[in-house]
Amino acid sequence: MNNQVNEIILIAEKAYKNKKYLRSYSLYKAIYKKYELVQIIPRLADIAFLALKQTNIKLILITNLINIGLKKNNKTKLSTELYFLKLKLLREFRKFSQFDKLYKSLQQDHQNFIFTKFEYLHYLLETEKYSEAEDVLTSIQTSNINLYKVADNFFLNKKFFDQILDSKLYIEHDTIFHKESINSKFDYIVVLVGTKEIFEKEILNFIQSLKKTSSKYLISLLIHDANNQQIKSINEIIEDLQLDNLSIFFENSKKLNLDSNETKAYYTARRYILANDMMEKFSKTTFVFDADYIINNNLYDYVKLNSDIDMTLCIKKSFRYLHLTISAGQSMFNNSDKSKIFLNFYKQYVYYILNYRKIRWHIDQIVLHVAFIFSKRYFNAKIIGNLDENNYEKKDCYFYHTFHGKYKI
Repeated sequence: MNNQVNEIILIAEKAYKNKKYLRSYSLYKAIYKKYELVQIIPRLADIAFLALKQTNIKLILITNLINIGLKKNNKTKLSTELYFLKLKLLREFRKFSQFDKLYKSLQQDHQNFIFTKFEYLHYLLETEKYSEAEDVLTSIQTSNINLYKVADNFFLNKKFFDQILDSKLYIEHDTIFHKESINSKFDYIVVLVGTKEIFEKEILNFIQSLKKTSSKYLISLLIHDANNQQIKSINEIIEDLQLDNLSIFFENSKKLNLDSNETKAYYTARRYILANDMMEKFSKTTFVFDADYIINNNLYDYVKLNSDIDMTLCIKKSFRYLHLTISAGQSMFNNSDKSKIFLNFYKQYVYYILNYRKIRWHIDQIVLHVAFIFSKRYFNAKIIGNLDENNYEKKDCYFYHTFHGKYKI
């Protein structure tokens, strides 16, 4: 039996790693039904978390799996994992009172399980219990577990926030070429950053969709690490587009002394630094977009619709973690004091991280999340999410993420 089970598990795990979740789930389920191996239940629940949308079916299925596991085995290491999964499920569905009740009922060893502690941190953040969250975050950061290196650049300490805001750190970017041409009145700015390849594959499509649908904008582009011939080629393409208002930068990353992975990570955050600089220069509403977005309706109408808030952010409803809760793919900042504080902090904190060589992937979204919390906690910023009404499933949306051309309205 053991050889046969191990063989099926290997096939199921391979399917899991290849994101063939239905195949993997079916194999694991067959093992459980035939041999009643309770150790399989956490993997079944894990697959359901990844594969299913946030519906009642998902809630009921995972709840039943966990309850079966706890009924069969509630006194071993397995029960610790099952309680973690139950807390994860309750938090995903925002059942915070149930989460709190269950967590407080757990024995200390269950509470100290690092995955459970991570879920508890996010529960505290989402219920705005920030003082307690600071203590839990410190505990996780000092645990020295590689899995949670994502927490290294996350903080909640107000004193440190003020230090960053007042730090006046400066990074000199190696600007090779800059051209600014303003020929008509504009009411908002649209910021995009990428390489020559990203410009050709995605930014160009974005600009064409913006030009087709929208009015009264200044587009601000930053292309990094292009050679002279590529700069010439991009400028010729831009000229042919006949944009009324344009600010375009070409810069070289070599003086930053970053490796290739750090460079990619830094330039995901660089766009928000550029947004800060454009806001400071023009005092206009400023958008930031991933290059693979498409504009579907006039952004000027979106600006007017959201004129009474400080900013809109891409706040996710699932997979809400330190580095994922706020997606960096799309944001809008109105010309308000609170938006300016947000963007200025963003710039200074990225420079701080760069200065201490702590740049890693998702840094753009981690800093967004920190800035989001401080803006709400201490400045009462008016922030709304923009994801529900602006995605590829909404035909009348203002903009949507194509996921590198996978979706199109």
